[in-house]
Amino acid sequence: MAITAVAPPALDADPFILVDWLELTAFFDLQGRARLDEIDNTAEIQKEDHVEDTGAADAEKDERREYIENEINTRTSCLGAAYPFILSDDGEELRIKPRGERIGLGFYLACLVISHFTKSPILNRPPSDDAAAKVRKSQFQTLATLAVAGHAQGPAVSFGWPRASGETITQAIARCCQGAGTGTPRIPPGPEAAKKAKDGGMDVIAWRHADNDQPPPAMIYFGQAASGHNWAGKSAGDELDQFLEGYFLDRPACSMVGLTVVPFRLTDTDHKLYGRRHGHILDRLRTPKAALKAISLATENGFEIDEVSRARSLILWLARYRNEQRAA
Repeated sequence: MAITAVAPPALDADPFILVDWLELTAFFDLQGRARLDEIDNTAEIQKEDHVEDTGAADAEKDERREYIENEINTRTSCLGAAYPFILSDDGEELRIKPRGERIGLGFYLACLVISHFTKSPILNRPPSDDAAAKVRKSQFQTLATLAVAGHAQGPAVSFGWPRASGETITQAIARCCQGAGTGTPRIPPGPEAAKKAKDGGMDVIAWRHADNDQPPPAMIYFGQAASGHNWAGKSAGDELDQFLEGYFLDRPACSMVGLTVVPFRLTDTDHKLYGRRHGHILDRLRTPKAALKAISLATENGFEIDEVSRARSLILWLARYRNEQRAA
């Protein structure tokens, strides 16, 4: 069933895609497993000319296995408990962790699946544009809010539209000012805000308390949820001045920084190229762990973080999506 949902990876696929293929295959598989030798078999089938030198073929296979294992190790090292997969002792299978060890399962899987909604070389049946848009407005907004809160290590207010709280954007701004203990909402919003009155161009605002827990906070984070491949051109920093001018009568008396949440597994080069413009980027190697931290901050420290109550919706959505794919 997993084979019908996931297309074989191309012969020249990079390690990121090969490991994504294994993860998606395990996700759709009834046993939650994906075998690495399936990649070897696929590579052999796609070759136009069979390599007669078995030594060269073995070396190529060993090199590919090394790349795959290194990438799995990188994901495991970066995410820790938030990475829901484990490589078998013999290195032949990638498996979804047993139930008791699936901490933050939905956070990583949501990133994985959403990153393949468009332009995927391996996902056979991506959702329709309308279905994808609904997931991005709901599930990815939940994930982004939690990730920004976890990164900020503090409370967070969700601005995604439509807002689950039912608040107007002015009411949400007022709640931020009250919670952070700094800034004054502009009522009504200024003309700078008129073009984007629904969300103001921001998806999340979070803040990190000062060391003595007294206002103003040490930092306020303005986050963008960017789930599409055009994420590099969607920066909270680009919108920040207009947002502050339109919605704040008095700006917060603390440092402010932009933050972008994406579902993709970015390279070090991506972070170097776009990090300065975005302030900071939470990609698939950061977002699940940060979201897991937010759950801890809310449940153990009592921080008010929007979307915490909707975290379970990620698991429910993933289950429905997987069942639909299996039945197709």
